[in-house]
Amino acid sequence: MTESHAAEKPSAAAPQHRQQAQEQISPPLKWASGLDWPRLLHGFLIALCCLWIVGYFFPPINHDTAVLLYIAKVWLGGGKLYVDAIDMNTPLVFVLHLLPELLSKLTGLQGATLLGACLGRGIAASFIACRRVLSGSLDPDHATSDALLPLLLLFLLIVYPNNAFGQREHIMLVLAMPYLLIASGRAQGEVLSFRLRLLSGLAAGLGFAMKPYFIGIPALVECYVLVRTARRESLRSALNDPAPWAMLAIGVAHALFAVFVTPEYFSIALPIAAEFYSEVSNWSWIDLALNQHVGPPTFALPFLGILAWFVLRSDLARVIWLAGIGGLISAYAQGKGWPYQVLPAQVFTLLLAGVIIAHVMDHQIWPRHIRGRQQDTIAGQNPKSAPRLFAAVLMVLVFYQESLHARPFFKQQEYAASEMPTLLHILKQEAYNGRVLVLSPGIYPHFPLLNYADMRMTMRFESMWVLQGAYAGCDEFAPLYNPPEAMTRAEAFVFRSVAEDFYKKKPSLLIVDKVAGIPRCQGDTFDYLEYFMRNPLFAKRFEDYDLFMDFDRYMIYKRRQHPHKPAG
Repeated sequence: MTESHAAEKPSAAAPQHRQQAQEQISPPLKWASGLDWPRLLHGFLIALCCLWIVGYFFPPINHDTAVLLYIAKVWLGGGKLYVDAIDMNTPLVFVLHLLPELLSKLTGLQGATLLGACLGRGIAASFIACRRVLSGSLDPDHATSDALLPLLLLFLLIVYPNNAFGQREHIMLVLAMPYLLIASGRAQGEVLSFRLRLLSGLAAGLGFAMKPYFIGIPALVECYVLVRTARRESLRSALNDPAPWAMLAIGVAHALFAVFVTPEYFSIALPIAAEFYSEVSNWSWIDLALNQHVGPPTFALPFLGILAWFVLRSDLARVIWLAGIGGLISAYAQGKGWPYQVLPAQVFTLLLAGVIIAHVMDHQIWPRHIRGRQQDTIAGQNPKSAPRLFAAVLMVLVFYQESLHARPFFKQQEYAASEMPTLLHILKQEAYNGRVLVLSPGIYPHFPLLNYADMRMTMRFESMWVLQGAYAGCDEFAPLYNPPEAMTRAEAFVFRSVAEDFYKKKPSLLIVDKVAGIPRCQGDTFDYLEYFMRNPLFAKRFEDYDLFMDFDRYMIYKRRQHPHKPAG
């Protein structure tokens, strides 16, 4: 062997010298070298998602959720739904919110706290069901999907909703997520138990039946499953599946319940909604497409759909894409652009992106770089280490992006410095008979204040949104207030019922919002107190009230207590 060849031959001692040199620079931590760091990081993120739910128990709860709990409590206390408390939500929404209020009556705990506990149990059950379906349907080689998708699901059900936690859309996602994964398995021809398919259909039926706007999600998914099953087996086999029939049964039962138990939903709530609800914050399709909440899934879903249908050709990806399109249709149909209304479309978009990323990693990256050299995998011989580490790092980025998009628990953090504690103190000190009338265009902050104070609103509406709809526009030479004889049936009902209830129920406090939320007309500003003072009953009862204080944007009037008459 020549001298030049000897120089080219690598020395056997070279790796040892390099290792010794490296140890001198950075001595290894022996206690840490034996740990399975990818598994620990992955487990830490799961624990973080589970602990995240604790933050939702701090006040204040979501104002829409507070209204639903309040009306459910009125109903549970003997009030008549859509008569003593009028709201546009379907009866099923209040049926579902009866559970925490019933538990509140039995335990003495607040309904808001028990709703969070019920949702926590529901999320745990939904996650466990999804995890079982994924572990049974995914190929053992799909290590990234197995590591990423359950973690992403937990994030989407707990962390991502943020201030929309407990909203109807969020409850629907919790109830329907196992159904969607099972639907992809049904489309693929997997052997799933009759009981599992039936229970998933029943739970999803409860979620989808809460709002008619949700119907597009199961309609699109079931059409796809029907076509896939009929092509692979037969139409009869597809029609024998219990899941769609279970959802249909829930929908029919809900309709029958509304007709026979709460007929006022059709005679009172829907006519008011048809006349005024569409006038409140009504956006055009173009405005919605450019909205910061609706816009991202509007433009992302078509691109992801191309990948799902023509590149991946995965039933799971296709089903989630169809659910996303159904959620997007729901957001556009409601026409408001409110964040919680587009929550399903956003969640399904993120879930679909996760499915696509996991599919690419499992079918393109790991087969080339890891499966053939498992002896070199990260942190030992465990072939799942690299996918787990990838999933953990990706989810850290997802957490980071979400923190940039929306500050977590921002309302809970600002609660102590907000007007709510002061208003709550005023209610508890001054509302001696437990009855209050709030004339305001919004439902925050008096909801959840009335929930926390355990008090009743004397009027049948949670806010003045009906008047916002009645006075959404201002015609040329139109009066600031419609005369009673010129009012529509719905406005006349509000004008009469608010005054009658104010006169009969004699609330301790009358709180008037100085910001009416109604456009100026002929240069004049709408004033709720001035509007209702035109009613003789309202004006007569108002003689018993004095201005108590002017706080923030509210004028607070207190009813005088006569010395020889009982309070109330």
